[in-house]
Amino acid sequence: MELNLFKTDLKIEFEACDINNNLFLQEYLNINTNHQLAKWKKIAYRIDFEDSEKIIFDLLLSLKEDISRIENRLFKENKLLALAQSDIISLLNFEHIGFENEILIEGQEYYARFEINDQKIAFYFKALNKKLAKIIKIKSGDQDIYNAFVVEIQRDIIRTFKGNK
Repeated sequence: MELNLFKTDLKIEFEACDINNNLFLQEYLNINTNHQLAKWKKIAYRIDFEDSEKIIFDLLLSLKEDISRIENRLFKENKLLALAQSDIISLLNFEHIGFENEILIEGQEYYARFEINDQKIAFYFKALNKKLAKIIKIKSGDQDIYNAFVVEIQRDIIRTFKGNK
């Protein structure tokens, strides 16, 4: 089975763990609890805005994200675990992530997080080989943000392809 992966460049932090480790599970459950904002982003990725509408929507979304970050800092909700490893995700699709370096241990489960559009995404993955992993656990709100990101990468590829014709 051939995987269709898309190029990207995301910094990821991760650490080998047992998926039931309470320390990682607590952070996993607390990250990105602002589901209302995620809901609007999900809706927005389904709509092809006119340029002027997209600018206004992006501005409003940016303002809301800024307010959320300020609230997080005021209430000290942004204390994250120091994870042992980091790398770059160079390839991805809806279920898999490909690492830039051969850094994984095949069969090992990991807790990880990265940031998409100023949203921290926490999830668990299992290494399929030294560079490729499969996402095995992710919250539905984070899954929506991640899937929307993958769709946007696909749309950019299509736009680029159409522009070259």
